[in-house]
Amino acid sequence: MRRAGSNSELRCSFCNKSKDAVAHLISSPSDRSRVYICDECVAVCNSIVNDKSAEVAAGVAASMARPRELAFDPMLVPDLLDAVERWTHSESRGDDALPEIDEVRRVAALMFTAPVE
Repeated sequence: MRRAGSNSELRCSFCNKSKDAVAHLISSPSDRSRVYICDECVAVCNSIVNDKSAEVAAGVAASMARPRELAFDPMLVPDLLDAVERWTHSESRGDDALPEIDEVRRVAALMFTAPVE
């Protein structure tokens, strides 16, 4: 999976694990600013999104006479990935990552909203 002319080992852009330390390493579609994410970080992202969508769904259902489906905004996916990257980098440096986690949750909440009727 190495790029031509590259001497460095490919790593997850979020947790910095090497491709040999994870089951899957997914590449971004762009060559301009290529980033990679491992299956473990994808699982963390899915967990965050699922937790938040469940909270939003519960709140919407409780506040509405009839429950509605949630709308997903795919335009916020890059923002979520950027927030997760800042979070994992902060944790890997041993910094307090609570502000970054809050940002991940904020963006995830924005991704799932009740549709406008």
